[in-house]
Amino acid sequence: MAREKIYQYKDRKTNYIELFKDKVKTPSGKTMYYTWYRSSDVVVIVPYLDDDTLVMINQYRYPLGKKLLEFPAGHVETGEDPAITASRELREETGYKANEIKCIYKYHPSVSKSKQVVYVFKATELIKGKARLDRTEDIHVLSLKVKELRNMIETKKIENAGTLIPFLLCCTEINLSRGRNRQNRIQRNRSK
Repeated sequence: MAREKIYQYKDRKTNYIELFKDKVKTPSGKTMYYTWYRSSDVVVIVPYLDDDTLVMINQYRYPLGKKLLEFPAGHVETGEDPAITASRELREETGYKANEIKCIYKYHPSVSKSKQVVYVFKATELIKGKARLDRTEDIHVLSLKVKELRNMIETKKIENAGTLIPFLLCCTEINLSRGRNRQNRIQRNRSK
């Protein structure tokens, strides 16, 4: 296998993207070129003001040329614990501090092109503060009822995976504890 780095963009804290072209041999013996990217992991935070009210942001997204309704999110800095990133990004983008913040789920957003991980956090017991936006961010903070967001999804007004997937994981009746209980049973059985 041969690897060529085609492009890289990073700052002193975060490796935003590296683009590679690999020459690989497939299991069937064919030789091919495969282009993929390495990007920093990402956190998305679903902040609850109360049982049925969410804190969300409207943020301008240059590639689409418009503002999108989103949950606060951000890149995990090199060597940083995703929970620290989630707390930091929540405060920076919304001004809120969470007394309780926990990782609900993690997933790979682009399995054919990257190993990147998205961590979804649920934040509760919020305390209002002042947002500290990066100079590149154009964000407006708002609160929204869960049923309002559900209606926007049902009427196809939400376009981004960073809102759709965390909504499914944190704002619906999906039971994520079943998988944890099963995983705990598997780990206990292996240790016997």
